[in-house]
Parts: sequence; structure tokens; C-alpha cells
Amino acid sequence: MNSTRIQVKVYAQTSPESDKLVPVFHSWIREKKLDELAIDVADYDHVHEGPGVVLIGHAFDYYWDHGEGRTGLVYTRKRDAPAPEVRLADAVRRAFVGCRLLEQEPTLSGISFDAGELLVRLPDRLRAPSDDAGFAAFKGELEPLVGKLYAGSPATIERVGGPRELLGARVKSSARGTVAELLARLG
Repeated sequence: MNSTRIQVKVYAQTSPESDKLVPVFHSWIREKKLDELAIDVADYDHVHEGPGVVLIGHAFDYYWDHGEGRTGLVYTRKRDAPAPEVRLADAVRRAFVGCRLLEQEPTLSGISFDAGELLVRLPDRLRAPSDDAGFAAFKGELEPLVGKLYAGSPATIERVGGPRELLGARVKSSARGTVAELLARLG
């Protein structure tokens, strides 16, 4: 796939109150905790199953997302993506970095993530059509990354969404490593 726009959601096992995330995301901007330009924070927590709290960046966004009725952290690459052969791994790595920063945040006491399940979507209908051929190509790119993440343990990649929705895949593995362990496998 030649999409420069990628979303990765890592599901939360435990979830803080959304209002606690606003100062945390502001601290990421102040303290330059990310290696990309972070600009602002917006609170959309009032939107049912919406984006929750958003850290807006120049080329990316992080969402404390409530979509699907399941809370988690979504990393979205909007522009300036790296080379095609490393785009998916880069987006997953950045999602895990965000999760790790949240897990290490003392004001969020006990937040944790289920690293055995990911939602990966391509919000680019032109370059990533949500049809059978598009999913086959997308799955072909995901398979080596999933093999590396879960170290050869059984994992599934299932299509998410229909033809009128974003091209997406749900990755599930019984090998439940921590965010830190999976981040280390990505290097």
C-alpha cells in the first residue's frame, strides 16, 4: 500500500479519567517527550464513542479514544511518513511509545494496555481502497510486522469494516507481551 496515513489503536486494560490526560498531554508538549512537533491539546470527551482527548501534532495526532465502545490510545500519522517499507512499523512503534509514556506517568496510577490486540487502519480511501484487493495487499504488509511483534506466536489478522469504511485490520495474538516488550522487538 502506498498510504502515508496510518492509524494504530492499542486497547487499554485500565483507563484513567479523561480529564487527567489533558495535563499529561500538555506536559508532553512542554517537555518535548516526543521526537515530532506537538502543537496543542483538545478535549472532545463529550462526544459519544469519540476521540476523547487529542494531542495534536504537525504530522501526527494521539487520541485517547473511546471508539467501538473500547478505550485505547490511537496514534495517527497524518503526513511526512517515512519510507513505505517502514511506515507500518514506525506507526506501531510510535503508538507503543505513547502507551509506554502513559504507563510511566505517575498521575495516571496503574494505566495499562493490552498489547495482544491492535487495530490498524489506513484513512486514505484513494491509496487504500476498502475492498478485497486492498485488504489482501494490506495484510501482506502487516504479516511480517506481526511475526516480528509476536515472535512467531500464533496471531490473526482480520479485516475490519466494510467497503464504505476505512480499510482496517484487527491483529490479535495469544502471546500477550507488555508494551515495553513489544517496543523492544521493534528496535
